Amino acid sequence: MIPPTPPPPISSSAVPRILLVDDDLINQKVMVNVIKRRGWEAVSALNGQQCLDQLARQRFDLVLLDIQMPELNGFETAALVRRQEAQQAQSPDPPAPTVPPVRVPIIALTTVSEPGTRDKCLSAGMDDHLTKPVNTQALYGMVQKFLGLAP
Repeated sequence: MIPPTPPPPISSSAVPRILLVDDDLINQKVMVNVIKRRGWEAVSALNGQQCLDQLARQRFDLVLLDIQMPELNGFETAALVRRQEAQQAQSPDPPAPTVPPVRVPIIALTTVSEPGTRDKCLSAGMDDHLTKPVNTQALYGMVQKFLGLAP
């Protein structure tokens, strides 16, 4: 597993790209609007497999991942993302010798607020979690923290 390290700050001209994974279309629409209001780019996926497919095709700066989804839940998806990152880091043909392995921050989105949820998210490879309904300012603060953006 690649240990979590703070990313280098995104250049002021770069627009953060956020992948939102949620099987509820209403939640998706609301969260995409919240992300775009901040001037960030949002791409959505309906489930864990679509998340993995998107990450295989495009670079994202951060993933917001619902943990309660059918088929491939957020815990399983995060574990698979981390496994793929570890495999890429050990690949004999890395993209460039001076480029460190990419570890995308994953923030869990959950309606579950029982004790131990955060620890379970961290154990699955996520970096933190937010409870739904998501507080907009908490979301912005967490994205800024993990992407090294100024408040």
